[in-house]
Amino acid sequence: MDNDKVNIRNKIIMIVVFSFFFNLLWEVLHSLLYDWNKDPLINDIYVYIPRIVFYATLFDAIWISTFILWNSIFQRSLKWLKDPSRNDYMAFLILGIIYAILIEWSSIVFNLWEYHPYMPLIFGIGFTPLIQLATTSMVSLYLSSHLRWVE
Repeated sequence: MDNDKVNIRNKIIMIVVFSFFFNLLWEVLHSLLYDWNKDPLINDIYVYIPRIVFYATLFDAIWISTFILWNSIFQRSLKWLKDPSRNDYMAFLILGIIYAILIEWSSIVFNLWEYHPYMPLIFGIGFTPLIQLATTSMVSLYLSSHLRWVE
């Protein structure tokens, strides 16, 4: 396998791995901003904590892998992963916010959770989940592009 393909494959793997762990940390920290005293979360902390933390974290990493896919389709290449441009980060930012709006809105509509009164809201959507995918995906992309051992 040629060296460029190996480097690109490694960068994709590292973006997904970084995003998994950053999202795990994020999920744990902002779980305090959800209301655990209201249905459907009430009295099921031992069910919902693993579900929210690990299930949500896994899907966050999968969503971020689709950002790579969408950006690669748009660019018609994976070469952008070698040296991401400002436009690539902007694509991750926009996709992260769009995905977050869709995920949060549908979760609120289907009563999967409620926000704690301390959760800052923007148009009825929690601020921390709104910026989560955009932030963690851009940090993961940045680290995978700037750490020497990832190459």
